[in-house]
Amino acid sequence: MEKHIRLLDCTLRDGGHIIQSEFGENVIRNTIECLVEAGTDIIEVGFLWDREYNTDTARYYTIADVKRILPENRGKSKFSLMADFIDLEHLEPCDGTVDYIRLSFKRWRLDWGLKTARILMDKGYKVFINPVNNNVYSDQQYIEVLQKVNELHPYGFSIVDTFGVMRVSDLSHRYYLVENNLLPDITIGVHLHENLGLAYSLAQHITQIASPKRSIVIDGSLLGMGRVPGNLCIEHIMDYMNDQYGTAYATEPIYDAIDDYIAPIKAANPWGYAIPYALSAKYNLHRTYAEHLINKKRLKTKDIQRILAQVPSSEAETFNEEFAEKLYLDYMGVSYDDRADIRAFSDEVKKFEKVLIVAPGQSIRDNEEIIKYAADNVCTISVNFHPDCIKPDYIFLTNTKRYNVIKNQTSKEKLIITSNLVRDIAEKRFTVSYNESVHFNDEFCDDSTLMLINLLNRIGVREVLIAGFDGQKNGVLYFFDDAFDRNKMKSTNGEKVKNILASVFQDMNLKFITESEYV
Repeated sequence: MEKHIRLLDCTLRDGGHIIQSEFGENVIRNTIECLVEAGTDIIEVGFLWDREYNTDTARYYTIADVKRILPENRGKSKFSLMADFIDLEHLEPCDGTVDYIRLSFKRWRLDWGLKTARILMDKGYKVFINPVNNNVYSDQQYIEVLQKVNELHPYGFSIVDTFGVMRVSDLSHRYYLVENNLLPDITIGVHLHENLGLAYSLAQHITQIASPKRSIVIDGSLLGMGRVPGNLCIEHIMDYMNDQYGTAYATEPIYDAIDDYIAPIKAANPWGYAIPYALSAKYNLHRTYAEHLINKKRLKTKDIQRILAQVPSSEAETFNEEFAEKLYLDYMGVSYDDRADIRAFSDEVKKFEKVLIVAPGQSIRDNEEIIKYAADNVCTISVNFHPDCIKPDYIFLTNTKRYNVIKNQTSKEKLIITSNLVRDIAEKRFTVSYNESVHFNDEFCDDSTLMLINLLNRIGVREVLIAGFDGQKNGVLYFFDDAFDRNKMKSTNGEKVKNILASVFQDMNLKFITESEYV
């Protein structure tokens, strides 16, 4: 007889999003062995895929691919795979190697889910119907889905909180809707995400409200591994089940798997609760909206919130990159008439023969004496920071994330800001149009140092010394300060910056006095 509440580990499947499922064959094998030793009820060993993959990847074309990584001793554990919108007619009939196949799909692919479920059920598999984004369905729409599921009569149906938006009352509401409209012998699955940091609380809640006559399966993963912000930690819910329900999950093998295999992955590819993803949940948005804005590396959390709040419900369910980028550019491109500021700034800079730009690249640490010498009798402008080796005449600021760092190091008389910052910075010397700074003929680039060069070009400066504008080393940007917010950030702007420097500023004498990939 099946347990009333069982736990499914989806580390090798959902966690695979972090590393494109490339765990390595030994890690896959050893992780499964640890989960078996722990007494995990169901182990989801990865994705079914539409083509063959190498043995280091938790993606499988056939059940034969799965057999090679399963241990001889499988204990009481059963095994599962997940598929998302692929053709599975080629799959072998169920021979007991994999008991469960879960079908994940967006709501407009329900017909695919039901059709594919029937094919797999005819092959002998226990099939879960997992419609993602449960929050995008109205109650009536969800009931209509449940009616079709009842007609199919699969093994299970899952409540999937894809956007991580559920609070306790939401889960209660959705569970009771399913409980009262789903055939009583169909298992209910629950898959939770950590956007709001509530996955563990919600998992406990479902154990308390679930009907004792209903079979329940709760998903979790080792250390919560999954696309940021991650999933329910299976080690937490195992410990809770042992304590509250007298189950006998062995947690030591779980901790071994985390220490040996999962924690090293997390150190290199972090996941976990993060406020921008909580905000995407707050506004019922696809998580990639938050991710898109985080990757800009120049927005504070309040900026991200302001932008996410503008996404209408019609664009919420599926990420629209073009729309997201428009929102970002509209937010950054605050309309500002900078003509008076430009004239005043030009008058001040014309007192000097040259301008020295000091960007925050790592090279300034090794060239302080050169920079000090170059700063003599020139107008010195630093970019988004206050250098230690000199006192700049101005600080050019494009990034709200850097303002709190420098505001106590400089006076407003030295501050030049781009217009996207006028909402939050009242005291400054000059404001220049963001839109005028980021366009170079027909090319858009929001590199801060390049924006400053563009400004100097606008006011007719022809002699410019440049320090700390290093560019990439081994594919990443390195900065003088380990605490700098873009330290070791992967860059996609390198070639674009080179092309702009070569094609737009031919009339300027740009002299690099520290090492740079842009020379």
